Amino acid sequence: MTALFSRSKSRLSRKPAPRAEPRLVTREFAESLNLIEDFDQIALNMLGSIREAVPVERIVFFIYDGDVSQFRVGASSGLDESQLKGLTISPQDRLAKWLKVNKTVLEVSRRAGVLDFLGDREQGIFKSLGFVLCLPLLSMNRLIGILCVGKRVPSGDFTRQEVAFIESLTPQAGIALENALLYKEQRERFRRMLRADRLATIGELAAGAAHEIRNPLTSIKSSLQYLETRCQVETEKKLLGVALQETDRIDGILSALLSFSRPSEIKKERYDLVAILEETLSLLAFQARAAGVEPVTGFPETAVMLEGDKSQIKQLFLNIFLNGIQAMERGGKLSAEILPLDNGKVLVRVTDTGEGIAEENLDRIYDPFFTTKKGGTGLGLSICYSIVKSHQGNIEVRSRAGQGTTVLVTFPAAAGGPA
Repeated sequence: MTALFSRSKSRLSRKPAPRAEPRLVTREFAESLNLIEDFDQIALNMLGSIREAVPVERIVFFIYDGDVSQFRVGASSGLDESQLKGLTISPQDRLAKWLKVNKTVLEVSRRAGVLDFLGDREQGIFKSLGFVLCLPLLSMNRLIGILCVGKRVPSGDFTRQEVAFIESLTPQAGIALENALLYKEQRERFRRMLRADRLATIGELAAGAAHEIRNPLTSIKSSLQYLETRCQVETEKKLLGVALQETDRIDGILSALLSFSRPSEIKKERYDLVAILEETLSLLAFQARAAGVEPVTGFPETAVMLEGDKSQIKQLFLNIFLNGIQAMERGGKLSAEILPLDNGKVLVRVTDTGEGIAEENLDRIYDPFFTTKKGGTGLGLSICYSIVKSHQGNIEVRSRAGQGTTVLVTFPAAAGGPA
């Protein structure tokens, strides 16, 4: 499997070479699907197989992401990261609808009328990236992916045989990718269950420990306060003051632990999510300016009404925004968007351009006291997790070291819709 994946990567990076026999490539690709279960490897192998047999300038494969209700870039070849940044296709876009209905390849040169039918944003993507072919990837009559192919190199249109070859790979790839995604979702669901069980256990231990520590801490604080009132030596009085400050700090940590293990009772009311996020960002405006961070928002012009505890929701996003700002020591952009999802939920997507999180730490970020920040308590995301779960929502963090972090928070829409 490792060798197969390495060959796929080399296919994408090497210079043009004599093209392989399409029938041989098709057979190799079909055989490889029996050996690969990883989604990324299947996608890369599909792109590599196409480029091995057909002189393609660039290819982008979009996969449907249910978390954001968008087709996002799943794999690409011939484009750099800056060209792919923020590149998505909506299921509501005309391109996705046309491919789902017609279930066939869209050739720009032969179907100019279809290109004119597309929206301005879609036409802009086609023109700026030079796409000339667009193919649907289907599974169980569902559109799970979109394959966009750039110009033939060095020039000219693709032959009918070349288009047919690319088309011949998509049915096999669609089924394999769907199976890989289902397997990935199953693993992710199992991972979330383990995380929830682990955090529930940690929460019970934290609550017990917090109560046990608080009783002697109260006695210590009372004794220090008494000694401070009786002390006449200025140096000793300062030391007692420092000790009292430290007891207050310990008490704050214990309060945070209790908030994680047993969130305060939710005072349910309808609130405007847009107003909450705008207000929270304004509270952090000074910190953002000082850190050289530019907030970028993508909020609807109308209100997005949800039900929950306004103060807890504000605390949740205050922590998330602050984490993003602190992750960008050299400045950057903090993006916040609100997106309605197909499943009746509302998504808040917060993205920073900071240092990112190492893969081995991703599953530990919700654990109390786990932190990679200097001076951090490691309780911020723990409390965020508790608040989201108490509001029947979900929080997911996606990140790579050196490539920034995206936090996805979903909530059920209020009765009667989000607006």
